[in-house]
Amino acid sequence: MRFTKGLVCLFLAIALLGAFSACKKVGLDEVDVAGHSAEYAFPLMNTTLNLKDLMFKVLNDTLSGDTIVVNPDNTMTLYYSGDVAEKPATDIFAFFEFPPNAPPIPVPDTIYKYPLTVPDSVYIKRADVFTGELTIIIINKLQEPITGVFSIPQMSKNGQVFQWPFTVPADTNIFSPVLYLDGHTLLSDSNTLQFRYEAYLPNGTRVKLPEPFPGFPAVGLSLQKFTLSYVEGYWGFSEYPLTRDTIDIDINQTSLKGNVQVKDPKVTMTVSNSWGFPTRGVVKYLSFLGKDGKEYKLESTVFNGDSIDFDYPSWAAGEVGQTKYTHIVLDGANSNIAEIFNAQPVRLIYEVAGISNAKRDPTITGFLTNESTIALSMNVELVLEGSAQDFGAEQTLDLNFGDYTDIDTAKIEEVEFKLVTENTTPISSALQLYFQDENGANIDSLFRGEPQFIMDAAPVDANGNVTGSKRTETFVQMDIDRFDRVRKAKKIFLQTYFTTANGGLVPVKLLATQQATIKMGLKVKTKIF
Repeated sequence: MRFTKGLVCLFLAIALLGAFSACKKVGLDEVDVAGHSAEYAFPLMNTTLNLKDLMFKVLNDTLSGDTIVVNPDNTMTLYYSGDVAEKPATDIFAFFEFPPNAPPIPVPDTIYKYPLTVPDSVYIKRADVFTGELTIIIINKLQEPITGVFSIPQMSKNGQVFQWPFTVPADTNIFSPVLYLDGHTLLSDSNTLQFRYEAYLPNGTRVKLPEPFPGFPAVGLSLQKFTLSYVEGYWGFSEYPLTRDTIDIDINQTSLKGNVQVKDPKVTMTVSNSWGFPTRGVVKYLSFLGKDGKEYKLESTVFNGDSIDFDYPSWAAGEVGQTKYTHIVLDGANSNIAEIFNAQPVRLIYEVAGISNAKRDPTITGFLTNESTIALSMNVELVLEGSAQDFGAEQTLDLNFGDYTDIDTAKIEEVEFKLVTENTTPISSALQLYFQDENGANIDSLFRGEPQFIMDAAPVDANGNVTGSKRTETFVQMDIDRFDRVRKAKKIFLQTYFTTANGGLVPVKLLATQQATIKMGLKVKTKIF
């Protein structure tokens, strides 16, 4: 899971990346003569970039979990909902396990209490069977036929106790047909299930069938495909694992250096719970790893000794089948989340365990269904207000100089690129552009040495609100030898560095109504022959 930042999406969009894709190819036969000189001005691009549209476009091109909302005051909020870590109850609580191809369950006496497989500290009072296939085995080594009934007194369907009448000839073994247990209800008060058989001789005498071999009972049963749809009882105090996961976070998605300060980040953890008994979540481990390699432990007053009780559907209130939600909001007022985000974390590692009936209340009846789950999701909320200093982004785009690819350079005296920006956003931009061949190898760069600013931020007041517009012109001359090399480029590689107004020292507000107009042209001066 990756946390995508609203500021970075904007910064990347303003980086002329969309602008270059809008460039118009102009041939030599289409140029306008600048006066009567031999200078030709070629408009390459003229576009207005609307901040709201750019934000939506960038989000649509990146992660599907991103949602951006324009608030009534035209501020924008970026939401990201991460992956949901879901834990079905069946992953934790195993009931009445009857493995496939397991040996039959022996019934050594006419009344036999079979111990049920249940989790520690859980006492079952009721269980509803979802699926189950029962086969009864009876071995009669007597020299007389027997008749009788096999029953499970604690299991019934529609008010009828489960029974299977049988007749076994003398010295004969029989297998019952497959008896389907779907829809039956089991009742127990001691985590046991009673099996009972009554066998009679022809004269009416009740008998216990003798063992066909020493230690091998004459009656047994096989259970296959046994599952439950509902379990009810008492869940005692017990700890169990819920989830352990690592989440990748991507505030600066490039290898470039930079520093981003996000104002008032908020993370909401939502626990959806349909387990019908008290569950306490215990945070075993919750730390972020910063881009500097340091570990930042999340600290918050919302946790009570690193734990929090989850809301749950109540059996006493008749809430079987319902889901209850617990929302845990971490912000600057109750945690160190702002410090963590401003360290530009790259990874979140967490481990959460659960404790059932942490208060040890024996009067609470709990339940589970075959669809009961606990799910943990994380939602990041970033109002697009903050600051950045030399924040990096990079992108590779296709490039084609058109007719200038083959023109005789002997006819060219000067080449100059011109960039004009009219900016109502509180963001300035420095750029370095590399011309590359079809294999991605650098041929040359637009600027010599360090990147240069091409767009100044609009002026802002002390609260970070834009108060006007800013026009910036940038001229870049290129000698003929360099132009002869770069005009054969097939790609451009942009490294863009962004800084918000006032040198990135004051948080600024990004509004849906803000926009930047960017123009780019190429001026060529030719010799007159």
